[in-house]
This record gives sequence, structure tokens and C-alpha cells, in this order.
Amino acid sequence: MSSILHILADIGRPVLPGGSELAPFSPELILIGTIVCVLLTPFFTKRSNAAAALVSLAGLILALFSLIWAKDAGLGDRFIPMLINDHYGILWKAMLFIFTIGVILMWFSTTSSMMHEGDGPEFFTLLIGATLGMSLMSSTSNLLMLFMAVEMASLPSYVLAGFRKTDRIGSEASLKYVLFGAATSAVMVYGLSMLYGLYGTLNITSYTVGGISHAGLADQILNTSMSAGGVPLIIGLAGILVGVGFKISAVPLHFWCPDVFEGAEIDVSVFLSVASKGAGLSLLLRIVMGLAHGAGYAPSPTLTGLAIVIGVIGVLTATVGNTGALAQTNIKRLLAYSSIAHAGYMLCALSLLVKTGDQDVANAAASVILLYLAIYLFMNLGAFTVAGLIYRVTGSEDINDYAALRRRSPILAACMAAFMVSLIGLPPFAGFLAKFNVMAILAHGWWWILVAAIGINTVISLAYYVRVLRVMYLTDSDEPDMHVNPLGTVIAIGCALMLVVMLVAFNPLSRLTTNYGKLHLEKAPPPATPVAQR
Repeated sequence: MSSILHILADIGRPVLPGGSELAPFSPELILIGTIVCVLLTPFFTKRSNAAAALVSLAGLILALFSLIWAKDAGLGDRFIPMLINDHYGILWKAMLFIFTIGVILMWFSTTSSMMHEGDGPEFFTLLIGATLGMSLMSSTSNLLMLFMAVEMASLPSYVLAGFRKTDRIGSEASLKYVLFGAATSAVMVYGLSMLYGLYGTLNITSYTVGGISHAGLADQILNTSMSAGGVPLIIGLAGILVGVGFKISAVPLHFWCPDVFEGAEIDVSVFLSVASKGAGLSLLLRIVMGLAHGAGYAPSPTLTGLAIVIGVIGVLTATVGNTGALAQTNIKRLLAYSSIAHAGYMLCALSLLVKTGDQDVANAAASVILLYLAIYLFMNLGAFTVAGLIYRVTGSEDINDYAALRRRSPILAACMAAFMVSLIGLPPFAGFLAKFNVMAILAHGWWWILVAAIGINTVISLAYYVRVLRVMYLTDSDEPDMHVNPLGTVIAIGCALMLVVMLVAFNPLSRLTTNYGKLHLEKAPPPATPVAQR
């Protein structure tokens, strides 16, 4: 009788996880606390933009340290299978936090003086909120949590893109972003509902709770024939590709990217160019790796078809990005098309995760993508920082106004040259190793057509990257010398030096991404009768 009374008494009590269970997600909890602190900042600092930025900076640094502290914390059964804590997710979160810290420092040196006093708390609340969503995108393989994380990252990004309250271009860009995002979200949730209706589970990979193994979506898809799933299976997988492809700005879902980059503040543009694409690629990598693991990394009609689709999208994305950049004279639009092209290169490597029957090659492809993101982070942050510093002095984003930068600001010219050469993929900068590793892993997987496509696209990209160098070093101008923000100059120099250090110290970086590029994937339980065939 007493036990029954205890049970009845516990029914009305909230079930709260313990500290050890929450430890793996202490970075996300700190980000939530940071958002609350940023919102409370105006009550103590008279709506100071700088104070909100400093609170955000402190929260991100604390989240980064907590990530390192809790990297080996075990994940309790309470969160399985909604959330995942593995080395792959930890490395992406570390890169995301470091990059967002760089974006805030860039804000101090480029756009802080142009932001209306009092707008800072709202701006940094949105920035940290988007960072929180992008952090969760790498920590789930559950369809419901996947959709929530994507929306949590997308909704603040829409507002950030149009944060210029009096700028018509920014408002139009934000509206395009919202419309594209709403359409792709609708397609994605429709595809997810198809998969759930077919297989009766929201979890992509297998999981074990309380000693009981549960088959995931991947195992059920691979245990049925393509005809058993039929059109609903194709719609479900296509819905995921549409939703995540929008975040990556993959062709044909890239149209929003150049307009949003041009209309948004430059710190928002750089944030979306790396964080949004990196989060999308991390999520897609986890999904595709789960499917490959469910098949035992053996080729199957479903996986082979998915590999071909991803490979073709990657080639088209790289080609459209590079050819579109050829006609650009606005530096932000040029870098937007450049980011589309680099997303295409990474998608080409991603296709190997389901093409090969070798798990080692699949793990190597995952580590190559993480390595590419780590290097791309510094290339883009540095290039956008230089562009922002020049805009703050000249009020222009036109590449022609970079004329004679070698004389007007030799340090900025040298840094921008380093970023352009690294974005091409040439030594002596780490961008060479990023692109070389993608081509090497594709050649190892016998996707020579993708290797050739990346090589041709690299040659095309020479035209617009070298054009920036030509204007800076070979075009004369009577404009006076530039006196730029010292903090911004330090950021640009630091990013350029990091590209050199990453090339020189490539082996430690490669070992880090190799060790942390392995996803936590459980062995599937014995196959049961598929839902679609019952």
C-alpha cells in the first residue's frame, strides 16, 4: 500500500535530470543562460551595445571551456535517442563557438559604430540563439529534434539578415530568406512525416535504452527494397535534402544566398557563410553516415542513388558558385558565390559516405569535411573582416574601390591576398590542403569524375579571386591612405597566420579531425519484419 502511495505522489512531480545527465549539454545550457543575461543587460547598462556584446563573448568563452570539460561525460538514458554526445559533435561545436567569438570581435571592429545604440541586446540575443540551434543540429539523429534544431537556427537568422531596420536592401533580402526558408521547411517536414509514416520511428540510427536495442530508420530502410518504400521513401529522403540543402545553399536552393549576403550587415554575412553551412553539412553528414552504417557500408540501390544525387548536387553547386562569382563586382556577393562553391566541394566528399563499401574510407571522408570546415572558418572570417574594415573607411563594397590597396593599407592588402590564394586552394596556405584532401579522398573512392569537376572549378575560380589581387596590386588610385581599426587588423593578421600554421602543423590538425571525425553509431539489432511489408 505504501509503494502505491509513493507512486501516486510521484505522478505529480516533474522529472528533473541530474547534474551528471546534463553535463554533456552544459554548453547549450550556458548559451541559454547567456541569452537571458543579454536580455537583462539593458536594465543595468542603459541598453549599451558594447555591454551586450561583452556578455555574449563571455558566455561563448564559458561554453567553449565547458565543452572541453564535459567532452567525456556520458549521456544518460533520459536523452537517448533525442540527443547525441560524441566526439564528432564536440569538434563541430568547438569550431562553431570559436568562430562566433571571432564574429563578435569582428563586430567591434567593423559595424559596432554603425549600429543604433540600444539595438545590441536584440542583435546578440538573435546571434546566440542561432548559435544554439546550430549547435543542436550536430547533436541529433532524431527526425523531430532535427526539425526543431533547424528551425531554431533558421528563425533568428531570418531576423539577423534584415536587422538593418532602415535599409530597403536588407529588408528585401530578409523577406527572400524567410520565403525560401518557409517553403523548404514545409517540404522537409512533409518528407519527415513520410518517413515516419512508412517506418514508424523518428530515429535515424539504432539505439539502446535499458539494455534493449531498438532498430532505427536506417536499418528499416535498408532491410526493405526500394519498391517497398516506393515514392514515399523518395519523397522523404528528398525532403531532408531540400531542408538541409537550403541551409548549405546547395543548388538549386542557393538563390537566397547572394542577396542575403549583400543586404545583411557584414558580420551577419560571415556568420551565415560559415556557421549555417557548417551546421547543415554536419547534420547531413550525421544522417548519411547513419544510413551507410545501417547498410554495413555496403552498396545498395537506395544508398547508391543517394550518393549519386549528392555528388551531382555537389558538382552543380560548385560550378554555379564559381561561374556566378565571375560577374560580381560587390565583394560580399563575390564571397557569397564563393561560399556556395566551397559548399559544393564538401558535398562531393560527403557523397563518399554512401558510395564506398569501406568504413575506413567513410570515416576518412567525415574527417576531411571537418578539416575543410576548420580551415574555411579562418579563410572566410579573415576575408569578410578585411572587407568590413575597408567598407568602414570608404563606405563602398565595390571591388574596384580596392585599387592601390598595396599602398593605402599594405597589411590589409597582404592579408586579403592570403585569403584569396587560400580560397583558390594554392600553397603556402592551408586552403591548399583542404581542397587537396577532398580530391585525394575522392580519388581513393574512385570518383574520378568528381575530382575532375573540382579541378575544373578551381581553374574557373582563379578568374575572380585573381581579379581582386589585380585590383589591389596592379591598379593605381589617387585615394589617400587608410587608417583602419587596430582590432580588425589584428583579427585579419591572426586569421592569415592561422592559415600558415595549419599548413605547417597539418599533421596534428589531421590527427585531431581523424580522431574526432568518428560518429557514435551502435550496431543494429537483428532485423525484424519491416513496417512497410506488414
